[in-house]
Amino acid sequence: MLLSIPTARCAVAQAALMVLAAYAVTAQAQTLPQVDVTSDQTHGADYAPADSTTAAKVNAPLRDIPQTVNIVTQEVMRDQGARSVQDVMKTVPSVGLATGDGQRDATVIRGFTALYDIYLDGVRDDAQYFRDLYNIERVEVLKGPAAALYGRGSSGGLINLVTKKPSFTAGGDVGVTVGSYGLKRTDFGINQPVNDNLAVRLDGALEDSDSYRTNGYVRSQAISPSILWKDADQSLLVQFNYQHQERSIDFGVPGLASTGRPADVPRNTYYGAADANRLDHTISTMEASTIQYKRRLSDTTGFTNTLRYYDYSLDRRHTRIGSVNDSGAVPLALLSRGSVQRYEHGWFNQSEISHDLTLGDTTHKLLFGIEVGEQDRFQAVTNAATNRAGYSFSTPVFAPVVRDLPYDVPLSQASSPTTGYTVNTTRSAYVQSLSTWTPTIKTLVGLRYDVFGQKYDDQLPANADLSRTDRNFSPRAGLVWQPTTTQSYYVSGTRSYQPSGEAGPLATNNADLQPEQSTNWEVGSKTDLFNGAASVTAAIYQLTRSDVKYTDPVLNKLVNIGEQRARGLELSFAGQIALGLQLLAGYSYLQAEVTRGVGTVTAPFSSAKPTPLQGKTLALAPRNSLNLWLLKSLDAWVPGVQIGGGITARSYEYANVDNAVRLPGYLTADMAVYWRPAPKGWSAAVNLKNVFDRHYYISANNDVGILPGAPRSIELSARYSF
Repeated sequence: MLLSIPTARCAVAQAALMVLAAYAVTAQAQTLPQVDVTSDQTHGADYAPADSTTAAKVNAPLRDIPQTVNIVTQEVMRDQGARSVQDVMKTVPSVGLATGDGQRDATVIRGFTALYDIYLDGVRDDAQYFRDLYNIERVEVLKGPAAALYGRGSSGGLINLVTKKPSFTAGGDVGVTVGSYGLKRTDFGINQPVNDNLAVRLDGALEDSDSYRTNGYVRSQAISPSILWKDADQSLLVQFNYQHQERSIDFGVPGLASTGRPADVPRNTYYGAADANRLDHTISTMEASTIQYKRRLSDTTGFTNTLRYYDYSLDRRHTRIGSVNDSGAVPLALLSRGSVQRYEHGWFNQSEISHDLTLGDTTHKLLFGIEVGEQDRFQAVTNAATNRAGYSFSTPVFAPVVRDLPYDVPLSQASSPTTGYTVNTTRSAYVQSLSTWTPTIKTLVGLRYDVFGQKYDDQLPANADLSRTDRNFSPRAGLVWQPTTTQSYYVSGTRSYQPSGEAGPLATNNADLQPEQSTNWEVGSKTDLFNGAASVTAAIYQLTRSDVKYTDPVLNKLVNIGEQRARGLELSFAGQIALGLQLLAGYSYLQAEVTRGVGTVTAPFSSAKPTPLQGKTLALAPRNSLNLWLLKSLDAWVPGVQIGGGITARSYEYANVDNAVRLPGYLTADMAVYWRPAPKGWSAAVNLKNVFDRHYYISANNDVGILPGAPRSIELSARYSF
C-alpha cells in the first residue's frame, strides 16, 4: 500500500546534478560572473558567530532575536572531538540527554522532550536515527516553543543542523581519528568551483569502532554530494545525503528501588543477548534529497523554495530489561525479546517570500511562507512480555548471565503488538515581521496557521482505522530594547502545540484528544564584550505545557487534564577574551515539575507502589548544569600549538517522572592539545576525555535503562587541509 522504500527515488538528486551542470555550462556565456562578498566577523572568529538563520528563518543578528539561541560551531565540535548530537548537546545549557530507546538521537530541552524537534537546514528531520555530523557546519539550538515558524512540537526548543554548502573557493580536508576502545574513523570534505557560476562539494565519513560497553560497536558509512549554481539574481542548490549505520542497541544498566540509584555494577556490564552482534542491533538507512531555489526579485524582495524528499528504514532487534524483581534477596533483571521494523518516506516543500519594507523612519523585514508536506510510515512493534516462556528470562542484576532468545517474536507471543500505516499531512501558512521602530526599539512578531492531518490504518485483525485533523494558530511576539550598540534586552512570549500523533501513531485512547499546548514567557539580555569579540547572554523563563494527557483514575481513560511547568535561568558566554584565549561557557538552573496531574505512576519494580503524579520532577531535568571550555594559543612559545580543556557538571536528575531512580550528579574534565602550524597542510590533535576517569551516568531511557558515561579515553587525529 505505502512504503516499499525504493532507494532509486533518491537518484532524482543525482539526475538533477547532471542536468544542472549541463545547464550551467550553457548559461555561462549569458550570465555575469559570480562575486562573493565577505566581511570580518564582529564576534570571535571561531566560537561566537554573530548571526542566526534558525531563529527567524532569515539571516539576523542574534542580538535582534528576543529568544535564547545557542550555537555550536564546527570549530568547537572539532576542538572537543564531538561526532554526535549527544556530544554537541553537552555544551548547551538546559539540555538533558536521553538514550533514545537505543536507536535515535534524543534530547530533553528545558525539561521537555525534543525527540521530534530536529531539523536539517530548517526542514523537519524527525526520522529515528543517530545523525553523523560529518557534513554539519554548525548546530543551532532555539530555546522555547518555535511553532510560529516550524509548526507542531518544540515545547522546550528545537535543534537545527546547518550543513556545509558549496562555495566558490577551492579547498578541502581529509582527517583520520583513532582512539581508545577501537575508535577508527575517517572523514573528508572537498569543495571545487567549476566556473564562475558552478561549484560542487563532496563530504563523506566512514567509521568502524568498538565501544567501552561490552558488545558495543558502530559501523557507519555516509556521503553527501552537493552542487550550487548561481548567477547575478538566482541560485539553485541540490544536495543528497546518504547515511547507513549498523550499531549495537544498548539500553544500559537498571536502577534499583532499594537504593534509588543505578545498580552499582561495572560500566561495561551488558544485559542482553549472548550473541549480541546477531541478535541485538539496529540497522538504519537514511537517504535525503534537497533542492533549493532562490531568486532576488528586486533590491528589497527575495523568493526561496526548498523541496526535500527522504527515505528511511530501520531494522531493530533487541533483548532488553523490562522490569526488576526486587522482592527476593537477590534482585533479578527481567529481560524479554522484541523488535521494531520501520519504513517511511516523506516530503516537505517550503515557499517563502522575504521583503524589506521602509515606512517613514521604520524598517520591517517581512517573511511570508507556505509549507506543505506528507510523511508515510509503516511500523511493526512486537515485544514479548517479561513472563513469556521462551521469549524472556531472568538474571541476577549484580551477576548477569546473558542468553540468546529467538530472533523474531511472533504476533501470538507479543504483548500489545502494533502493526500499521500512518499518514501525516502538513498544510500551513506563516507570516513574520522583524521591525525596527526607533534606533533602540525593535520587535519580532509572527503567526502560523497549521492544518495537521493524521491517519492510522491498523493491520492487525482488530483493524482500528483512526483519523483526526488539528487546526492551530501559533503566535510569537517579542520586544527588544538596545540602549547602546553593545547591549540588548528583550521580553517575549511564544506558543506551540503537540498533537496526539506527534510521538507515534494514533491510538484508540488518544485519537479524540485535543493537542497539548506549550507557552513560554522569557526575559533576557545579550551583550557584546571585548569590542565584539565575545558575547554574554542571560535569560529567565517560565514554560508551561497544558492539556497534558493523563489517565483519570475515576473515568479510567486518558484525558487532557494535566499541566507541567519549567522555570529556569540560563547564562552563556562565547568568544575571545584576550591574548588568544577562546571561552565557551554555560550555566542553567532549572525547576521542571508536574504542577497538575491526576492519577498515579508506578515504577518498573516489583516492590513499587503507585505514587501520585502531582509534584513529581520531570525526567532528565537537572536542577543545575554547567559547561566550560577554554582554548589557548601558545604561538608565542611554541608556534602552531594550542591547548584546550574544560569541564561538564550536572546535579542529580531523575531517570523517569516516577522519581524512583536518581542519577547522581557528576563533574567530568576533558583536555586537548592541537598542532596547527598553518591554515593549509597538516595538523594534529590529541583529545583526552574524562581525564579523572569519573564513573557517571550520561543518559537514561527509563528507570531500568540507564547508560553509564564513557571512561577515560584518548583520541588521536590527523588532518590534511588543502
